[in-house]
Amino acid sequence: MPNSSRPLRTSLQAKVLSAVLALLVLLPAAMLWVVNRQITLQTHDDASRSLTLARAMLLQSLNNRRDSLVAAYRNVENDTRFRRVVNIGHAPTLRSILNDVLEEFGNETSVLAFVTADERWKRQDAANAIGHLFYIAGSHGPAVPQAEFARATLPLVRAALDGDLSSAIYRVDGHELLVVAVPVKIPDLKFPAVLLAGAVIDEAVLNQLKPPATELAVVADDSVLFSTLSGPDVAATLRRLPSGAGEGVREALLNDEHFLVLGGEYGREVPTQGFRFMLMSSYESQLATLRRTRLTLLGLSLAGIALSAVVVWVLVRRITAPLRALRDSAEAVGRGDFSRRIERFSNDECGELAVAFNQMTTNLQTSRAELERAMQTVKSTQEQLIQSEKLSAVGQFVAGVAHELNNPLTAVIGFSELLQSSETDEKTKGHLDRIAKSAHRCHKIVHSLLSFARQQAPERKLVALHTILEEVLEIMAYDLRTSNVTIVREFAPSVPAIMADPHQLQQVFVNILGNARQAIEPFQREGRIVIRTQARDGWVTIEFQDNGPGIRAEHLARIFDPFFTTKPAGKGTGLGLSLSYGLIQEHGGRITARSELGHGATFHIELPVAPVAGPATLRPSATPWAGPASSGPSGQRILVIDDEEWILDLAGELLRSEGHTVELASSGQRALELLALGAFDVIVSDWKMPGLNGIRLYEHLTATNPAAAKRMLFMTGDVVSDTFQSFLEQHQLACLSKPFAISEFRAAVTRMLRAVKAGSG
Repeated sequence: MPNSSRPLRTSLQAKVLSAVLALLVLLPAAMLWVVNRQITLQTHDDASRSLTLARAMLLQSLNNRRDSLVAAYRNVENDTRFRRVVNIGHAPTLRSILNDVLEEFGNETSVLAFVTADERWKRQDAANAIGHLFYIAGSHGPAVPQAEFARATLPLVRAALDGDLSSAIYRVDGHELLVVAVPVKIPDLKFPAVLLAGAVIDEAVLNQLKPPATELAVVADDSVLFSTLSGPDVAATLRRLPSGAGEGVREALLNDEHFLVLGGEYGREVPTQGFRFMLMSSYESQLATLRRTRLTLLGLSLAGIALSAVVVWVLVRRITAPLRALRDSAEAVGRGDFSRRIERFSNDECGELAVAFNQMTTNLQTSRAELERAMQTVKSTQEQLIQSEKLSAVGQFVAGVAHELNNPLTAVIGFSELLQSSETDEKTKGHLDRIAKSAHRCHKIVHSLLSFARQQAPERKLVALHTILEEVLEIMAYDLRTSNVTIVREFAPSVPAIMADPHQLQQVFVNILGNARQAIEPFQREGRIVIRTQARDGWVTIEFQDNGPGIRAEHLARIFDPFFTTKPAGKGTGLGLSLSYGLIQEHGGRITARSELGHGATFHIELPVAPVAGPATLRPSATPWAGPASSGPSGQRILVIDDEEWILDLAGELLRSEGHTVELASSGQRALELLALGAFDVIVSDWKMPGLNGIRLYEHLTATNPAAAKRMLFMTGDVVSDTFQSFLEQHQLACLSKPFAISEFRAAVTRMLRAVKAGSG
């Protein structure tokens, strides 16, 4: 069942364009992401370094302020007036002197106090010792409550009483104070003392201390004490951010502006309180630059994508155009059109593909032409083989007819010879002579036909060339005569014998003469074929020259090729000359052809002379009808077996005239009956008979009467049968071929009688 749903088909152009566009989009996006990340990281790194540096600068400024306080009040104890007042212990005078000191050095000092650790300090706790603090309120800062200041600075005072110069940050009444404790060492002073100097760190101070391009905020645990950056949401945002020194740089949106925030601490070493702060640096300009960079990159990327898409589209169109042409041509080739070609449009791989495709189509076109020729050859060969089978069947039929003719020809020849030997008038004798000659001619024709049709294994022997030529001309006499073709014999008077297979040479000569006759018949009303023979330098040459139309030059080089023929279908197999060429080559000879169009053709054959071979001449014509002459024994008992009545009558008359006692049997069964009545000196038997034939009769006698079997002489008109020939060779039996002359019959019987007598003697 065919699938109704077809998969979605996407063209190569769409695939390539989609892939390239996706790559073009992904690459700028990745580039934007990388650039954005790198710029952001760089901004953070730069801000972190800047804020870290700003924090270090702020801490250094605070330390410088502390050191400035220490430097301002470190040498107060060396003031003579201050030392005198301290030794007296008069409080109003001391307060006045401290106020003068504050006026002199206090442009940054908010509070100045003096503490003595007498017996009461040692006996009372910190709360009761507050009364010993001398508080001076100057005009350089906000008023600081004395009690709160005393409680806050108590740990610092204790450290200073132990002789250590120390400082700390305290929150007093909501203010951050930078307090330094300077030990006071005055001679004659009974108790140790400490001078405390405190500077308020407020917004104005921080504005002076903060690094440039930064904002600063001081934070408490849950609140922002003050900040250089104002705004409704600044405090709330800063409260949510961790302000520890180890928190690192944070991002914050303050007043719709992007800031990087870094926390820090100062003076929070135990046991002091210190304070926490936040440094803020705006990176809005960097973000604006980043946004502009993004937009620029995005614009460039979009322009690049658009331009790349156009370029890729053009390239893909250029690449897929030959592919489409290749597809169309491939479809045309699939439909059987091998003439399609693709123009080579470039020198790259596509151009090489076009060249390869064109080469493929050329090869396919050539292969198709060769295949069509091969198919035509196969078809022609098939027709020729069919014709060959027909000719083979006709040959078998002719062989059978020839066998059937042999029996009546035997009677005609035999009885005509008998009548010739009798006393008759001259006119009757002339008629009998014509009958005998005609019967003898029929005998020669039938003998030649059977010899030519018989399939024999190649057998080389000394043969006379002229004899073979005459036998071939005898076979073809009728065809040549009825086609008005005259044979001109130009035979050399003496031609050496050659070592050859006569049947194969007959086949060669028949092929050449047959082709010449067929060529002459439609071209000339009076045809002529000259046959020349010659012996020279150890070679025998035979030439067949006709006056036909000749052979075209383009055909002359192919006439010996298998299955090549210029004849219409059914008129030739194209194998005759090819087989002839092979047969002459096997005999060690050469066969060539020459021709001039319109002036006939000549076939030239050369065969080697047999070693130490004398001249061979034409065999003399036999005269089988000559009078009987016998020198053999007479008065013998002879049994003749044949299913033809006139053969029995002829054999009986011939043998009785020789003085023999003759019994005639028309079948093998009748012969067994006669053999049962008595023995015979010779048994002459036909091979082919209905019922018990000659072979089965011989086998029966071999089993029951071996002596009689050895006296059998066979007659047969079938010289083509391989079965009978093998039978004769296996048992070494004699055979007389029909038709036979009287002399041949008498001679065969005489030889058999002598052989029997020699065997019995």
